[in-house]
Amino acid sequence: MLAAATLLVAAASSAGEARRIRLCADPSNPPFSTRDASEPGFEVEIARAIADTLGAELSVHWFPTERETLALRQLYEGRCDLVMGLPRSARFTADKPRLAVTAPYYVMRQVIVAPTAAGVGAPEQLAGKLVGVQAMTLADQLVYERGWNRKVYVKADELFAALVRTEVDAAVVESTFAGPFLQRSPGFRAIAVGDARRDLEIGAGVRAGDRELKDAVERAIQQLSAKALPDILSRYGIVLAQTEPPMAQAKPPTAPPDSPAAASPPTAPLTPELRAARSTFLTQCSQCHGTDGRGTPVAANLRAFKGSEDDFLRVVREGRAGTAMTPWKGLIPDDDIRNIARFIKGL
Repeated sequence: MLAAATLLVAAASSAGEARRIRLCADPSNPPFSTRDASEPGFEVEIARAIADTLGAELSVHWFPTERETLALRQLYEGRCDLVMGLPRSARFTADKPRLAVTAPYYVMRQVIVAPTAAGVGAPEQLAGKLVGVQAMTLADQLVYERGWNRKVYVKADELFAALVRTEVDAAVVESTFAGPFLQRSPGFRAIAVGDARRDLEIGAGVRAGDRELKDAVERAIQQLSAKALPDILSRYGIVLAQTEPPMAQAKPPTAPPDSPAAASPPTAPLTPELRAARSTFLTQCSQCHGTDGRGTPVAANLRAFKGSEDDFLRVVREGRAGTAMTPWKGLIPDDDIRNIARFIKGL
């Protein structure tokens, strides 16, 4: 998700002076942010609208945000005060006690993208078709859980190129990626999946103790929610992402007892590497192996794994023939797989 994010730095000077806001944005991360002044990305435009509403002076500092830990470090160490594009999800925030996320300014939803002439008008019509997904996404999980025949691609651009080549019959993606594709690709349409469990409210992150800034940003979001936010999202084709206006006083996100966020952490304090492994495990592995790693009817009990760390790496990289365990080689780095094995051992 941090690859979708932009960063804001707000520095208030003495009373009576204008607030200065520095926006740190990824220079090549469309549709979220780019250096292209004619199409800077919807996160950059929303940040600019928030700054304008607060009467702030805005400047842009380009900063790559693909690494979650590095991007959030900018926030925690005071180089940034606000981070755009974060999910209001207990799964995301559970291991980040220094982070607070504002009320949402849009909702990321799962949609089906298919040729208009293909006859796909509802999710149930995907049975028997080949469905493309991007690896390690909520869409990937959704297609797997529903039992649809899926083909996995590493990048969204590769997935859409395969759809245009008719290599797959349809694609299931997040609404933020579907909109821009539909704008430049006539002959395709989007159909809402309607899976509320995977609707992600997206807000801005602040340091947990910076309540004043959080309140100010939420007031700006509320003022912008009636017109400015829908207008910005519509320009980028992200109509399905904004069906309801965000509420400034939304309740904090909670997790049901059986959700991945409710998994019990190891009793020993987690290192940064194990925290990252826990996040990857809960996001990518728990839907099959359970949030506690004890397995499900379709997947093994990982706590009972008797092999070595090298054995674990080999199984995850190569998968298991004849089972739902698909190869993850090239999708999760080897060091991260080893850290997942260590996290599981600590449960």
